[in-house]
Amino acid sequence: MKIFKSLNGTLNKMGGNYSLVEYPSSNPVKEPFLKRPFDVLFSFLGLVVLFPAGVIVAIAIYIEDGLPILFSQVRLGENGRKFKIYKFRSMIKDAEQNTGPVWAYKKDHRITKVGDFLRRTKLDELPQLFNILRGDMSFVGPRAERPELVSEFRKMIPGFDYRLRVKPGLTGIAQVYGNYNTHPRNKLRYDTVYINNESFWLDIKLIFATIWFTVAYRWESKDRRIDKLIGQVILESGVITEAQLQEALAHQEKWGGKIGEILIEKGYITEQKLRDFLNLQVSVNSAATWMAPSKKEYLLGDIMLAAEVINKEQLEEALDYQKNTGAKLGSILIEKGLISEQALKDCLDRQVVARNGH
Repeated sequence: MKIFKSLNGTLNKMGGNYSLVEYPSSNPVKEPFLKRPFDVLFSFLGLVVLFPAGVIVAIAIYIEDGLPILFSQVRLGENGRKFKIYKFRSMIKDAEQNTGPVWAYKKDHRITKVGDFLRRTKLDELPQLFNILRGDMSFVGPRAERPELVSEFRKMIPGFDYRLRVKPGLTGIAQVYGNYNTHPRNKLRYDTVYINNESFWLDIKLIFATIWFTVAYRWESKDRRIDKLIGQVILESGVITEAQLQEALAHQEKWGGKIGEILIEKGYITEQKLRDFLNLQVSVNSAATWMAPSKKEYLLGDIMLAAEVINKEQLEEALDYQKNTGAKLGSILIEKGLISEQALKDCLDRQVVARNGH
């Protein structure tokens, strides 16, 4: 997967290292020259080539739950313009009649059996090719969100409107490197990386990543892996116990929801502590997604930082020293009197457990 190396490099440089409020607000984003011609050509070809698959999906939906086949919903596009997005219906009819707008979650009782398969394979999003052809969307860009949810996110997350500077996309950095349960603040970080580095070549790499995940049926396994990742990081940092994590995971398996919110609800972790781990998750997620299996491990420095054995300034000082000397990070921290040998041993043990968990 060498095609993604430069993308990984960009994401690793940006992840967690910039403000969520210091965005350029007036300069328009210039769309790459080939972006719209590419969208028109391949959305049209996609609608033609995938028409038989669409017919099969429509029949399956009709057999299980009748009409309607398609589901439409108002979303916010470029510059906040409202448009109707189209998908194959994956939930029961009138799913929000009694609840109003709510965010879907894993194990959502409203999702049909056919809909569950469509969501896991992303086939429910095929009708969005029509939105791309019309110009409401592009193949690559931030996820199109509902006005009601955007209104809530604006209150919680300064600068959330920054992602409305470009057309929403069928796929993007947030969709590939994050997952459905990724915190909106971190989705914004991913989207900001894309907007600030938008290019036709970056679009091509993200499209290939999306095709690979779909063909290899990796979307659901990626979601499980990322959920496990954040839970394991919290565990290995000593904030929660193994029993508490397993209890939260069992609750998630039965009822759905986000692992961090479950831990907060049960009183095992504070909101501030979860935010700290979610910020750490951005950089760890990007490294874990595409690296070879032998390299899928937690960085020792990240574990020490999350465990509050050292602070960010001490870690940066040790990493700078490591670049010049090539010495091992743990040895440098001991030499500088920043940690004890026992603390290093504890963090190394945590790293081994975390690595074996993957």
